[in-house]
Amino acid sequence: MKQRIGIIGCGTMGSAIVSGLLGSRMSRSRLISVFDSVRAKSQILSQKFGVKVTRSNSQLVQEADVIVLAVKPQDLKWLGPEVRRSFKKGAVVISILAGTPLRALRQFLGTRPVLVRAMPNLGAQVGESVTALTGSHRRSLAVAEKIFSGCGKVVYVPERQFDLVTALSGSGPAYFFLLMELLVHIGVRGGLAKTTARLLAVQTALGAAKLAQASSVEPGELRRRVTSKKGTTEAALRYLERKKFPKMFSEAIARAVRRSRQLSEASRSFLRCSNASS
Repeated sequence: MKQRIGIIGCGTMGSAIVSGLLGSRMSRSRLISVFDSVRAKSQILSQKFGVKVTRSNSQLVQEADVIVLAVKPQDLKWLGPEVRRSFKKGAVVISILAGTPLRALRQFLGTRPVLVRAMPNLGAQVGESVTALTGSHRRSLAVAEKIFSGCGKVVYVPERQFDLVTALSGSGPAYFFLLMELLVHIGVRGGLAKTTARLLAVQTALGAAKLAQASSVEPGELRRRVTSKKGTTEAALRYLERKKFPKMFSEAIARAVRRSRQLSEASRSFLRCSNASS
């Protein structure tokens, strides 16, 4: 990519995006600038990757062709007024803010930039994210796809489904971490060394994921194939079914979807209040 890329927010996801861009050779450090209100975070990225640290968000926006917003959703309230007059006409803004629809972004950022909404996940740190994209401008979506393909896989999803995507894949790594955490705990409680229990849990998860990725059959079929009748796996899975684990997990995802919708509604309510006071 020859465009100058700016990253606002140097936390976990902002750092992962920079790492993905450079690790995949999608961009060069001299073309990337970063800014974070916590100056130390910007400096860490600069020292690690050789990227430029700007003096302010406004300077970053003025200089960049593509801007990735990797701040917290609530930060948009002060960020919008700071940068909306600094965008180049037609600059591409890619937002990874959870629960913040394109309409809210437009209200905060003004009419100059072209907007894309993205939902990556923590796998971006190791180049194994899956990122959902939505927007109405084809060329800008292509730019976003290039950026996030450096962090893993990319899919296109209508914005009306972003709350579900947020619950499934945005929050998804935590569900798998929880399962690994429980397996490690059970192993240690049973007498295994923690390093051994961790290796068993993590490598088993990795192997299952790679097998599912490489296979042409659905995960449910893979589960059935590994479940021998009257065996240990069947004993564990039947107990989970009796305890209504599938229903419980479905309800947990529904809670995450509902929370994402609440965040979206909060953004819309703020917009209504802003419009009423203007």
